[in-house]
Amino acid sequence: MQVALNKSGHYLSLVSVFNFKMVAAAIAKTQWSLTPSLRVAAFSHRNKIGQPVLVDADLKTKLCKHGETSSTIRTWLQLEAQARAEGKDPPSRGTSKCDCRSTHGLQNHTDTVPVAPPTCVYDVLASSGAEKITVPGVQEPAYRLGERDAFLSVNGDVFCGAHRNKLPPLTRALRPRAFKAERGKCGCCLILPGRVSTIPLGCIVASNAA
Repeated sequence: MQVALNKSGHYLSLVSVFNFKMVAAAIAKTQWSLTPSLRVAAFSHRNKIGQPVLVDADLKTKLCKHGETSSTIRTWLQLEAQARAEGKDPPSRGTSKCDCRSTHGLQNHTDTVPVAPPTCVYDVLASSGAEKITVPGVQEPAYRLGERDAFLSVNGDVFCGAHRNKLPPLTRALRPRAFKAERGKCGCCLILPGRVSTIPLGCIVASNAA
């Protein structure tokens, strides 16, 4: 059988090379999207049982269709198995939509190169046809942040869906997770998963400083 060399110098069969080219062609046509876990991801490949595997914006981390990593799913499965062994109800997976029972394909370390990663979550929402609204003082529309009752503006500000009030972050973190309306406003709040993508929420605005 004829063979080829990959970037690491390892031999690949022509079948593997063909499959890789087919996957690369599919990836090139893939759009970036926001997963239920609020990670930004694109299609990477299908696992051995035909389920889609996604790749994070870092182009390395593999995710299930719900946007969860192998380590997160394995932890859930271990805790659930332990609970069953002790005759207890399985623990909740929190707000995650993930119901995966295996991690097939998520340990795949093959480099995948979809279209260029987005620079921010806002761009992904804008290109994916997410629901949009107008908010006071902002020219560009704000887009619904996944299935949350909140909308994201172009500069990264978050607004509640019910009252369209701004929800300032509760910390000064580069990628904040907790947002809450100011005192005297509606009282709405938003908590993002700790495992969301690390790319900025809003577009990066260049400084006008000289």
